[in-house]
Amino acid sequence: MGRQQLLGRHKVLTITEREKVVYELMKAVEYLKKNRIGALIVIEREISLQEYIDASTKVYADLTDSLLETIFCPGSPMQDGGVIIQGDRITSCGAVFKTSMNPSLSKRLGTRHRAALGIAEESDAIALVISEETGRISIAVNSELNYNLTLDEFRMMLIEELSPKNEVFFEAEENAESEEEDE
Repeated sequence: MGRQQLLGRHKVLTITEREKVVYELMKAVEYLKKNRIGALIVIEREISLQEYIDASTKVYADLTDSLLETIFCPGSPMQDGGVIIQGDRITSCGAVFKTSMNPSLSKRLGTRHRAALGIAEESDAIALVISEETGRISIAVNSELNYNLTLDEFRMMLIEELSPKNEVFFEAEENAESEEEDE
């Protein structure tokens, strides 16, 4: 049996769940990019984003591309701010993040990109950004903004960041042997 790193405060994703998260996110990102709909999607990992969740609109729904597209739809009362994902669920929307104060950040980048970098500087979260003006897609992670990625680069980076960094494998026989030794 394999055990994988915690993603979000409450969920250890199986390989199947992680694949579904990537699939749903990529479908939403492709739609938002094509239609130039701005979005900020933040995936919590081990550092809690509870302060942002508390100050935003609670959703607690399964992650689906159609729900993300609806949240960011122009005119939606929830389109401003970011969505927070914990595990394979959308926890909240309308989250307002502190923006990066990095002086080397291009002046052409807007609030969404600055907020994405800001949350990536203060936590281990993965922040996905779709530009409303250009349709460009970016990922902020580990205090870095990876700007203007292709869909393939975006997908590969997302898969890499969602992959467990530490896998611990337990052998059933080893566990049985150690239990016998303890007796």
